[in-house]
Amino acid sequence: ILYVHGFASSGATGTAKSIRQLLPKADVVSPDIPIDPKEAIEFLHETCEREKPDLIIGTSMGGMYTEMLYGHDRILVNPAFEIAETIIKNNGLGRREFNNPRQDGAKDFLVTKGMVAEFKEVTAQCFGGVNDEERKRVFGMFGKQDTLVDTYDIFKAHYPNAIKFKGVHQLNDETLLHSVLPVIKWIDDK
Repeated sequence: ILYVHGFASSGATGTAKSIRQLLPKADVVSPDIPIDPKEAIEFLHETCEREKPDLIIGTSMGGMYTEMLYGHDRILVNPAFEIAETIIKNNGLGRREFNNPRQDGAKDFLVTKGMVAEFKEVTAQCFGGVNDEERKRVFGMFGKQDTLVDTYDIFKAHYPNAIKFKGVHQLNDETLLHSVLPVIKWIDDK
């Protein structure tokens, strides 16, 4: 399983740790995603080529990137297909601290208007590879109480497998156990 974390997070996120605990036989790869959006998507394509994951799970910003990793079974949790707008709406410009430790030791990063413009360019590429086969491979999961990102309708316009779950934007153990894990098991069984 390749886990793709959200904005301002890292591969050391508690979500990756929880997935490892819930699926102890699975090899869970959870790298630090580059901050720069164009570097991030290139990095993720290279990671998929190297790791050849059976399943990719992405949350928030990671869900947006995960949509573009065609050729793999994927679960997108609260995907941030409008991340540029979300950053602006939530006064996200300026210096931001990472929520989790990163392997390079970085503690913070700068969100600029240039980065927001790059996010717009990258998100414009979403759904470019959708076909009948991809529609079968992708599940979107959307927290009913998510007040940060609401992209259910955007996802549903491209993919049929859209699931709403009781939960907020960030995943917790209860949501993983009762909402995401059943989808992982269904994908594994098929």
